[in-house]
Amino acid sequence: MLHAITGGYEARHPSPYQMSRPDGLPHYVLLIIRSGGEFQLGEASYSARPGDALVIAPGTSYYYGNPQGDYVDDWLHFSIEDCPLKGQLDHLANVPFPIGNTELYTFCIRQLLWEHSYGHPDYAGENTDCLFQLLFNHLFAAWQTRNNKETTLPYYNELQLVRLDAANHFSQRHSIGEISRRLGISESYFQYLYKKHFGISFHRDLIRMRIDHARYTLLTSSLPIDQVAELCGYSNEVHFYRQFKKITGVTPSEFRNGEKMTSKQWKAEMQSL
Repeated sequence: MLHAITGGYEARHPSPYQMSRPDGLPHYVLLIIRSGGEFQLGEASYSARPGDALVIAPGTSYYYGNPQGDYVDDWLHFSIEDCPLKGQLDHLANVPFPIGNTELYTFCIRQLLWEHSYGHPDYAGENTDCLFQLLFNHLFAAWQTRNNKETTLPYYNELQLVRLDAANHFSQRHSIGEISRRLGISESYFQYLYKKHFGISFHRDLIRMRIDHARYTLLTSSLPIDQVAELCGYSNEVHFYRQFKKITGVTPSEFRNGEKMTSKQWKAEMQSL
């Protein structure tokens, strides 16, 4: 059983600030560190960077603050009883590690606090369990990839948002020049970082996203093909036909008008998108 006790998000503590708990606490503490800081956990000392997470295990003596200025974090105190997640949390506890996109963790903590204090009594418990599972799954994934150089490259969070934006706005023009200017970096550096992070160039990734969406729309709607092309960001229907056939091996019409799929074929096609 998981239980949120108290917490906060985007909490700013003016310098000088130091949290001191020489006897620790009887429950877990999660910190999403936004400003960087210096931590003493038992006998061990650590320097944490902005974008690091720290899970402090029950009974751990700890002190922390930011000697360079204000200390800023998201924080959550929670307890665990009879839950298999406890062993996994204990495995990664008491050592800061990078987590990538901090906004996801902020959302989870904020919503957990809402459910704890104001959630609908019929659903708050179930919602809390789901939010904890989402939060922990991402923590465990970040821990497993903590030594992955790609996740510690510059602009990792920003490029995640760029990729998500491209995947959710197919009909918009996604200019490398405009994106690079928004990030404050050169076009060549943006293209280098994007391929380094995701293993594919931005241009090829965008085409793949658009064709995948076109395949899904052709299978699940009766929209005319010219509307499908426009929906997927193509102003030129001929260009859409050429790219679709190059990637799938068939034209959009052939793809849509192929033999009736069995339920097994349909499931396989949906999983491939």
